[in-house]
Amino acid sequence: MKVIGKEIGSALALMHGELERRCKVEAERTLEVVAFEGSAFSNVEWGDQSVTISLHNGVPTHALPHVFGVALQHVRQRLDRYPGVRRGEREVEGGATLRSALRELVMGPEAEMHLEPLKLEVAWEVEQRHSGLKDLLRQAPEDWNDPRSPGNAFAALQYARFTLEHPEELWAPLRDDFTKRIPKAAEQGEKVVAAVRKPGWKTPGACLEALVAAREVVGLRPYATIEDRQRAHMY
Repeated sequence: MKVIGKEIGSALALMHGELERRCKVEAERTLEVVAFEGSAFSNVEWGDQSVTISLHNGVPTHALPHVFGVALQHVRQRLDRYPGVRRGEREVEGGATLRSALRELVMGPEAEMHLEPLKLEVAWEVEQRHSGLKDLLRQAPEDWNDPRSPGNAFAALQYARFTLEHPEELWAPLRDDFTKRIPKAAEQGEKVVAAVRKPGWKTPGACLEALVAAREVVGLRPYATIEDRQRAHMY
């Protein structure tokens, strides 16, 4: 199977074919895969006529199956009416980044749960995220330690995501550094972890509960509305 001109093997062929069919039948859209240059490994955009998966052209071929797999799972989540995160009544600088961090905190592990049986390579992504957080901690501004600031919310969400997803042997020294540099964000992050772990992410309802709970811990209600796509309700 080829995506963005690169041969990635056959591990995702059945998944891609099934989601391509579901997009056509259930969403009346085509499923497209394109290359892009951006700050993320991938992006999924729902247009009027198509669902477009954008994959970063700089991702090495051996790491591309997992990056593509995560994007496919996000398409599946939308088709299965898992909850979404939308802009709230107010906006703040960096609001889109905050909402993305909140969304990925819960929907990322849910996607990984479905990909785990395929044993796709994740080492490159883990290394990139590890280096990225180290750089983030070195550059963390003072206000990130203020529980009332959006920066603190972002840092707490990052702490929580790394706690839930990063290999413990790599996370342990980073967690210590995190706690020393921005202790208030680490404290909030621990609360977010507890709030998310309680419901988990095995069902749309659990994901909804986890997203709402995490949002409340970090005080993002004015900036993030949680969409219950199964009941057409906003929280």
